[in-house]
Amino acid sequence: MDTTRTQPSPLSLKANTLWNAFGCLFYLGCQWLTSVLVVRLSTGYQNSGALAFAMATGIVFASIGLYKIRTFQVSDVAGEFANSDYVAFRFVTIAAGLIWSAIYLPLGTQGNVAFLSASAAYLVFKSDEVFSDVLYGIDQRGGRMDYIGKSQLMRGVLSLVGFAAPLALFDNLVAGILGMAVCCMLVTLLYDIPHARRFGPMRPTFTDERMKALARACLLAMVASLCANGITSLVRQYFGVTYGSEALGIYASVATPAVLIQVSATYLYSPLIGSLAEAWSTKGHAAFLRVFAKVLAAILGVVAVFVVLLSLVGDWGLTLVFGASIAPYTYLFPFVLIATGCVGVLFYTNDVLLVIRRSGAMLVADGVALVVALALAVPLTAQLGMNGINLAIIGGCLVAIAFSLAFIVRARA
Repeated sequence: MDTTRTQPSPLSLKANTLWNAFGCLFYLGCQWLTSVLVVRLSTGYQNSGALAFAMATGIVFASIGLYKIRTFQVSDVAGEFANSDYVAFRFVTIAAGLIWSAIYLPLGTQGNVAFLSASAAYLVFKSDEVFSDVLYGIDQRGGRMDYIGKSQLMRGVLSLVGFAAPLALFDNLVAGILGMAVCCMLVTLLYDIPHARRFGPMRPTFTDERMKALARACLLAMVASLCANGITSLVRQYFGVTYGSEALGIYASVATPAVLIQVSATYLYSPLIGSLAEAWSTKGHAAFLRVFAKVLAAILGVVAVFVVLLSLVGDWGLTLVFGASIAPYTYLFPFVLIATGCVGVLFYTNDVLLVIRRSGAMLVADGVALVVALALAVPLTAQLGMNGINLAIIGGCLVAIAFSLAFIVRARA
């Protein structure tokens, strides 16, 4: 590969935002369809519950694997670390996430073979997804998020086919998950890696000094992200272990479409991370707060619109997709939407704290929030059933958002 060639010309902010949002939302929609197909192609909700548990495990694994490096990578305007450093460190963090999973899963599944086998297979899929993220970071720094969007379009189609065909053919959830993983790995090998190489060398260099520097730079942020993601995943896992895979599967069927709100918020502000970093470093605190507030207002507006519109069609849509068996549980949907919207806002404030290099504050906010969410989950799920999951998530997120806003407003460069 000739690394001396001219790098691709960057696209405009608008074009990058549109490509990123369209591709990623399409991929998300295909991932949601897997939660529909697992119900439609299975008898009952047991496979859906096992998939939901595996996804919750994958969220925690991803927190370690991603190590909250993407925001740090994109906001590294001074070029402190090379692409090869970021790629090498991603291999290290994926290995760390798999080691954690090997310890956690036998304990967390409490002997449930369906949960354990589905989670192990899902980690194969998630490892590829986590690795592709560092390549997307290279694309984003180069101003070519159309590469990301096109990759996500291909992943969406192929993952859906790779999941549905083995599941229908073998009536086996693990086969479906592994089929999905293989299809996405092909996109990584044949498209993502060649395109990321256009921005220069990215062969991983495992230098102790550089790996330790990156580990120190984002350690607190990674632990904080682990806590933030745990607000949703650990509450759901607690519910699944306590009340069974079918109950969790029903909740997941209602809840999965709501992730649209969370990712819409993420894709709205993700292309602006560089602008936030520049405002923080060059334009002063007041100018930075104006940019921060404008983006926050836009996120809140998008969340509000989604909550209202999706609540209006939720009962009809869920019944249409999943059948009459889901009808007694559609009342959960508006609360799920609000909870997911709160997670989206929390992720924004977390990324802003990382941009301004306040990882310690991020850890405090998310750590307290996780404790609050888990403390609320036990009594609320006992009294309110599945809706207790939503209220525990909302309570934890609101605590973290309040702490984060206080830190952001008071911070100085």
